[in-house]
This record gives sequence, C-alpha cells and structure tokens, in this order.
Amino acid sequence: MDAEEFIQLYNAGERDFRAMILQYADLSNVKLDSVNLSGACFYNVNFDSANLKNVNLSSTEWWDCNLFVEFWLCNLKDAIIDHCDLEGARFFDCDLRRFKTIGCNLTWTHFIRVNLQGADLGGYCEEPCEFWDVIRQDGVFIPGFNFTL
Repeated sequence: MDAEEFIQLYNAGERDFRAMILQYADLSNVKLDSVNLSGACFYNVNFDSANLKNVNLSSTEWWDCNLFVEFWLCNLKDAIIDHCDLEGARFFDCDLRRFKTIGCNLTWTHFIRVNLQGADLGGYCEEPCEFWDVIRQDGVFIPGFNFTL
C-alpha cells in the first residue's frame, strides 16, 4: 500500500489497517483518529508533525512478536501520539525529537538507536519500556541497554 491509497481509504471511512506495510511515504501533518494499525510496519515513513489519536499501535496478540508495530528509519519529529496503545511497539533508528505521547500505553515499548531529544513520553507502563543506544530528552547519549532514561 502507498500513502495515497492509505489516505484515500482512511478518508472513505476505513479504519482497519492491521498488518499494513507502508514504506517511503510522506504522512507529515496527517491526522488519524481511531485507526487499528496493529501489526503494521513502517519503513522510511515521514510522520513529521503527525497527530495520531486513539490509534491501536500494539500487537493483536501480546505473545506473537511478529504482530508488533514497527517503525524503521521513520521521522516522527514533532508528532503527537494521543491516547494510543503502543504496547510492544518498536522504534528502530527513528528521529523522535520533540515526539509527544499523551496518556499512551507504553508497556514494553522498545526504543532502539533513537533520538528522543526534547521528547515527552507521557502515559503508563505495566512493564517498563526498553531503551538501547538512545539520545535522551536532554541530549545525552546513553549507550547500551536501559529500562529508564
């Protein structure tokens, strides 16, 4: 699926995009509400200044690692993720500067080689987030694995 088809389907009322694969797409400034993106994979997608509200970005089955939402080399700079389920979501090599989560489920969310400078991770965790080789909110690089910033 490409970005144009995705937006056309969304504007037509479609809300179930489970296991969607989207790559090399520009979704900057997009506003999505109440969409199921569980198991989706995003590669080189620009979500700059996007606003996602009540979006399911978690696994459809907590035990199946193949169904976790993954963001690879994505730009989520200045994106707002509002009351979304990010349980088990994985962010690899993403730009998350000034990324903001509000009231999100961040249980077992993975942040691997990401830039969180200026980010505001608001929400709750039943189990901790995992961080590998990240740039913290204050700009300090933290090598290796951590459960906390």
